[in-house]
Amino acid sequence: MAHVLFSVQLGLDSLLSDYGLEAVLSRPNIVDDKGLLFGSPSSTSSSPPLSDSPCDQVKSGYYLICTLFSSYALFRILTPTTSGERASHYCQECTHYLCTNCTMAHQYMHCFEGHRVEPISQVQTSMPPSSTTPAHERSCKCLQHRAQPLRFFCLTCNLAICRECTLVEHAQPAHQYEPITEVAEKQLNTMEMLVNEARNKHMDLLEMFKQVDAAQQRLSASLGRAHSQLDENVNALLRIVEDARKAASKEIDAAFSAKQIQLTMVDKRIQQMTEKLSQTIDFTTRLVKYASPTEVMVFKQLLDTRLQLFLAFNPDASNALGSSCELEFPPLNVSSARQTIQGLFGQVRGGPADWNGQASSQTGMPPTPIGRPPSRQLVRSPPQAHSVPLPPSVFSDSNNFLRPRNEFGGSSQSLGNFATDDACGLPVYNHYDKWSIGVEPSLGMLEPGNMEDEKITLYPPSRSQISRQKMIYHCKFGEFGVMEGQFTEPSGVAVNAQGDIVVADTNNHRIQVFDKEGRFKFQFGECGKRDGQLLYPNRVAVNKMTGDFVVTERSPTHQIQVYNQYGQFLRKFGANILQHPRGVCVDNKGRIIVVECKVMRVIIFDMFGNILQKFSCSRYLEFPNGVCTNDKNEILISDNRAHCIKVFSYEGQFLRQIGGEGITNYPIGVAINTMGDVVVADNHNNFNLTVFSQDGAMIGALESKVKHAQCFDVALVDESSVVLASKDYRLYLYRFQRSAGGGQQ
Repeated sequence: MAHVLFSVQLGLDSLLSDYGLEAVLSRPNIVDDKGLLFGSPSSTSSSPPLSDSPCDQVKSGYYLICTLFSSYALFRILTPTTSGERASHYCQECTHYLCTNCTMAHQYMHCFEGHRVEPISQVQTSMPPSSTTPAHERSCKCLQHRAQPLRFFCLTCNLAICRECTLVEHAQPAHQYEPITEVAEKQLNTMEMLVNEARNKHMDLLEMFKQVDAAQQRLSASLGRAHSQLDENVNALLRIVEDARKAASKEIDAAFSAKQIQLTMVDKRIQQMTEKLSQTIDFTTRLVKYASPTEVMVFKQLLDTRLQLFLAFNPDASNALGSSCELEFPPLNVSSARQTIQGLFGQVRGGPADWNGQASSQTGMPPTPIGRPPSRQLVRSPPQAHSVPLPPSVFSDSNNFLRPRNEFGGSSQSLGNFATDDACGLPVYNHYDKWSIGVEPSLGMLEPGNMEDEKITLYPPSRSQISRQKMIYHCKFGEFGVMEGQFTEPSGVAVNAQGDIVVADTNNHRIQVFDKEGRFKFQFGECGKRDGQLLYPNRVAVNKMTGDFVVTERSPTHQIQVYNQYGQFLRKFGANILQHPRGVCVDNKGRIIVVECKVMRVIIFDMFGNILQKFSCSRYLEFPNGVCTNDKNEILISDNRAHCIKVFSYEGQFLRQIGGEGITNYPIGVAINTMGDVVVADNHNNFNLTVFSQDGAMIGALESKVKHAQCFDVALVDESSVVLASKDYRLYLYRFQRSAGGGQQ
């Protein structure tokens, strides 16, 4: 049964990364097993079973399959093998007999909520349908109308729908729909054509990948020749051109670095796109081969959009391969050296002058993670190389690394944020988003990116020179999806006075509230611009005196909304003054402090939206992404690119810096606990916590045993516990000791 132990928490990604579904569907007919004997889903752990007995394996596999298929309504639950207890009840939704343990699980587990369980004596006269029903006879349930099977396909919306959907959301004549049995063959043919085109595109990209390698080799080889020619010229005019030689050397290195970055970007785009193409082709092939037409229709819109995006992808929109990939330096004219020394040096060819610097408007590639150098070994500078600033266009919003949010889907049938337009039908903006997938779980790779947040650097900061004590998380919760307790982009997190964890689920347009154990309590917000609706909430804070939730929204609304402790809308403000809200907190007097990226500004509001103070920090900040306050009227701002915490007064005066490169590399958040300690979180190599006194003296340092693939936000739960929102759609709770580690290595 090991082949069915794929995780429900990865959703569709498990279908791409595991062959569990294929193995389950291809198993021999198991209806001949003796009796109605079942295993018991006795554990929710995804760890390997303690026993190797067939009974234990069946129990574990049966539970995971029940959870997966109940969550996504993809298939009927498969009949387990003959091990365990005799059946006592029957579930109408699962179409399965249940043992005593399964019956208890149906009564208390959330994934079986709404299932009708009856004693076996009441269903003996009406036997359930066989779990071995052929694929073409199986039906999927509508996610919006759970009791209705999917029978129609809406040609207008490109969605599989049920009969109730045809009466309300997809009523004619506004929507044209036909029975799935009549349109399935045509749609499958269309998908097969797209897959064939995708295969051709895949081969083209592989060929271009070889061209990039060759260009990089020529570029590296030409670097030495250019330096050699330069040195010959300089030796003849050493006394009079020493200063000019240094400037020219820097110019060559700058040209090399700029061209190297351009080729590296193309290289990375090709690598990532080929990987995603391969995954999508493999998934689509398996889906068409093993799923029923109805099941294929459920994924059709998602796959259509994805494949069309791949086919439109242009990895070299900036014409990096079309321009010169060799560096040249002109020889010296000795006879006129003294009169024309500057003119003889000339300009380096094949560098920034030949690169128009225009980034591609193509979408489809994710940005480089924070603090991670570009792929391969090209990020290493030669011995004479100098660190150079990148062209502004590398980080512009038109960069090819930015991609549209919600590329696929957009209805209750979709698996989350996979549509070019979101569920509201509103255009998508991604100027300030964080890159939503660091772990690269298949389809999850296509998440919105934010070049504000993704620093591409040739020379990363030095590794931490302090010893850190290991720490492990004691609780985690969440998964990818649109249901309760699921996230598509948990970009902001906060904790209220009761210890409840508040999560800003950006692409689901809502705020979710959990208790300190990760159990879902309630949610509020929906997609829209009206009162009580949220468009793209990116940060959340809590007024611990009143319990009110303070939510910031990124563009296009870029405003603040306030809700009471029960999630009822109170007011909104700031749309006419805020531009790029990035961090928010509420101080001990109820004042709202917002820090903005891009414009590098701090604005202080009262709880009713009146502006109390605002000031610019452009001289001191590079990329702020978190803020908190202390009881001394001081504002602490985490600066991701400056690798430290900047402290300001409420009047805007810069006071001091806490931390620095090698200690707090790429911080993602800052907070102050009840003892007055400053807790700084960063995600450089591991998830790290560094504890300082408020004057900047380090008290302790910790790091996680588990590597987290990029993180969104962090918040203090209490004086020795934090909650971390990760880009793998989960939240982790860590405990730490105040004086852990911190010794110099």
